[in-house]
Amino acid sequence: MKRIACSTVVMAAFVLAPAHAAKIPSHFSDQLEAALSCRSEWSPAYWHSYFGTYLGAPLRRWGNADWYDAQGAELAGNATTEVFVNDDASTALMVGALIPAKVEGVRQQIEQRLGYAFVALPGPYPRYLSKFGSVLVGLSNEQTKWYCARWNLGNRP
Repeated sequence: MKRIACSTVVMAAFVLAPAHAAKIPSHFSDQLEAALSCRSEWSPAYWHSYFGTYLGAPLRRWGNADWYDAQGAELAGNATTEVFVNDDASTALMVGALIPAKVEGVRQQIEQRLGYAFVALPGPYPRYLSKFGSVLVGLSNEQTKWYCARWNLGNRP
């Protein structure tokens, strides 16, 4: 009896795992890496629609951004837990990702996989900037925020 219960639980885990992973489309990494690298044209409306379609409703609204569950996604070799895009109240046009790893390792992975470098910025916490405007920020909880931001000067949608 215990053997049957155990195998039923294991089978249920296998059945549930692919359903969660299936919500991340095959093109997710390519599209988001280009946006995070500041190498593509994008708009917050596009990312709200894209994230809504593939990731569902936002987990929360925080820091003038909508945050979405991106468990199972990989960006430039880095496992990603959440992605975000600015809300309508923000003056920035921003798309980003939260990566549960230290910034130095994330930076190395991105540089190796995507072929561009970051330079360290002065300040009280680790921050890096690429020549394209992509930013990496090391957080106090040993996670990394990777984003691209443009400020809305009234001349962009």
